[in-house]
Amino acid sequence: MSRGPAIVAAGPVADPAPALLEPYGPLAIADRDDHRCLAPLLRDAKALIARGSTVVDQALIDAAPSLEVIGRTGVGVERVDLQAASARGIPVVVTPGANSAAVAEGTIALLLALAKRLAALDRAVRDSRWSERDSLLPADVNGSVLAIIGFGEIGRRVATMSQSLGMQILGCDPNVDEAEITASGATPVALNEAFSAADQVSLHVPLTDITRGLVNRDLLSLARPGLRLVNVSRGPVAPLDVLNEGLAAGVLGGVAVDVFDEHPPDTSHPIFQQPEFICSPHVMALTPKASSEVARVVALGIIAVLDGGRPDHVANPGIYRR
Repeated sequence: MSRGPAIVAAGPVADPAPALLEPYGPLAIADRDDHRCLAPLLRDAKALIARGSTVVDQALIDAAPSLEVIGRTGVGVERVDLQAASARGIPVVVTPGANSAAVAEGTIALLLALAKRLAALDRAVRDSRWSERDSLLPADVNGSVLAIIGFGEIGRRVATMSQSLGMQILGCDPNVDEAEITASGATPVALNEAFSAADQVSLHVPLTDITRGLVNRDLLSLARPGLRLVNVSRGPVAPLDVLNEGLAAGVLGGVAVDVFDEHPPDTSHPIFQQPEFICSPHVMALTPKASSEVARVVALGIIAVLDGGRPDHVANPGIYRR
């Protein structure tokens, strides 16, 4: 009986990963990233490369008795059962920083699209409603206040880019020292203060029990009317129901998201009818340069494990302290 692939990827993998991994055995690219497709491929696999939408649960790990390492192309591991992986001694390799520049650029693009009302203006011209240019006026970002929620590498990059556009930056992150936030040219604030003082808010937090539903009705009640909000973190951090209510009430003047609770989202949700709502299909991190760097970092992490070493970035480092 022929053996299956040594390495399984839950979707396309950018160069240079295939070439780097070639010496470690055949690489199989799954047609879909669901359990039914992945489980048979993982029968003999030593490594799994999971994407953001890939659910790596106990059942999938059990279907891979030879699995030595899981590589996650990104940093979010809410869909990976870290406890099950750790119980098997399987490190979960992540790629922090590899796509930070791309996501930060995407954040700025979405912020500017909201402020300048690009989607609404585009529709007005296409629909021959030229006279609406006098009512669909763009806003200034120069002199505005941007609150960055989550001041990791992406948040810091957004801060630098935003300051070059003349924005005043507020930084909110209880896990980052206030001196570090100040050194980035931002003013450290608590979450409530961030939402009450900002003209626009950008979300850059991981999905945890604490951040799930972080943006709620009580928090939005503190905002000044017309707050613009961008979410490039995780969908459940800012639920669509809450955002839709905020737009309908005028508390939110614009919302842009690159992430949803489910991928793809249910487009029958009423927020998709809101004129000041824009969205993209979780692609801000998928520029060619970022994809290549993510692929390189995850491949090197996998190689480190297969060579008997310890990778630089592991989501479950406790397995090395046993």
